[in-house]
Amino acid sequence: MSEAELLEVFSKSKQHPYPFGPIVSLMILTGMRRNEVASLEWEWIDQNDRLITLPFTLTKNKRTHTQPYDKLVTEILERIPHASKYIFPSGSEKGTVFNGWGKSKARIDAELKNVSPYTLHDLRRTFATAHAKIGTPIHVTEKLLNHVSGTISGVAAVYNRHSYLDEMREAIKRYDAYLIGLTRE
Repeated sequence: MSEAELLEVFSKSKQHPYPFGPIVSLMILTGMRRNEVASLEWEWIDQNDRLITLPFTLTKNKRTHTQPYDKLVTEILERIPHASKYIFPSGSEKGTVFNGWGKSKARIDAELKNVSPYTLHDLRRTFATAHAKIGTPIHVTEKLLNHVSGTISGVAAVYNRHSYLDEMREAIKRYDAYLIGLTRE
């Protein structure tokens, strides 16, 4: 997506009602996959340290993933009701998570004026592209995306056990500033 398209989708997602608006906002802000965001549980959110920890049972690569976040995610989380252990519980089936993707995306897309057709996974790709633009080293972007077969692979991945958490925090702060800057242009 272009910066203008990203900005329009992000702006509309912040105005769009719960649960789908906040889901899209969190996808844009974290680069997480749609099922990771939809399945979030409150106990996985450390609001003091601003960390989201996804269990290995949820991630594509079957590895626990800790993702830092900053003020824009905090603003989204503060507006979400605590009605369930899930941040986005299903409206129809008790004990399950949001799953109304098609109709919800069609509703938000109907509000968009200057955005080419896109998939929700394009938000993840745009997250990675934006990080390249703001100078985030590729290995840090790969950590944010929870990729394991990226730039640090093979023997390097076996020996390098650094979490890159501080680097990820800094990248997320710069990404928040980048998005805030887009809204002011």
